[in-house]
Amino acid sequence: MKKFGLLGKNISYSFSPTLHNKIFELYNFEAEYKIYDVEDEGSIEGFLKSMKEDNILGLNITIPYKTIILKFVDELSSEVKDIGAANCIKFSKNKITAYNTDYFGLIKTFEKMGLYLKNKKVIILGSGGAAKACIKALIDLNAIVYTVSRNPEKTKMNLLNCFTISYEELLETSGYLIINATPVGTFPNTEISPVSSDVLQNFDFALDLIYNPKETLFLKFAHSKNKKIENGFCMLVSQGVKSEEIWNDVELNYEKIYDELVDEIYK
Repeated sequence: MKKFGLLGKNISYSFSPTLHNKIFELYNFEAEYKIYDVEDEGSIEGFLKSMKEDNILGLNITIPYKTIILKFVDELSSEVKDIGAANCIKFSKNKITAYNTDYFGLIKTFEKMGLYLKNKKVIILGSGGAAKACIKALIDLNAIVYTVSRNPEKTKMNLLNCFTISYEELLETSGYLIINATPVGTFPNTEISPVSSDVLQNFDFALDLIYNPKETLFLKFAHSKNKKIENGFCMLVSQGVKSEEIWNDVELNYEKIYDELVDEIYK
């Protein structure tokens, strides 16, 4: 039986096992997908060694290890080299290779939202691994990208190819799309938003990379302002499908998997 899983911290809420088990069911894969909750980054090297000894084929990587994981792999895909973060690793006989399927998930999400991003101003809340994938995807689509940080000077040194502003400056900023790439508002702390409803008034579209709950307070604020909204479920599904394609060297039908899952997850 093939073995896969998700590495992160405090991730019992994740829908990833449901997603991957659905793929196994639809395509008759003899496989299992487990959650691996690792308490601190000091344990990662030993954890990866144990996974290799257990003949695991691939792992997804989530908060807070998308950047630190790069210290423990042998090879980086082209998008990881540009982004500086990975959410997928593949084990082969002699090496571990890192990929960023969040990048592909974001491209799919922008397509689903019907966005035309060339020369459009986009604001990203956050500066972690998810934000870095957003920057790469948006730059490739010729958007004008801004990140928002509580420590703008430090963030400017770490994030290239974009502008950085403070949350105070955001209050006076408008644009085409605003993206929440922070974990603020995810289950179980669902009654908080990274920004006030007044901020959402200044944008045409709002995307929250959180998918649990279905509608975060951030998206509720945007919806109340009659903005077009999208949560992170499309990104979750498409990055997961891409991960399976990498691990198994196959092509899968994204739309089929999405349609099967959306009713099951949010019933």
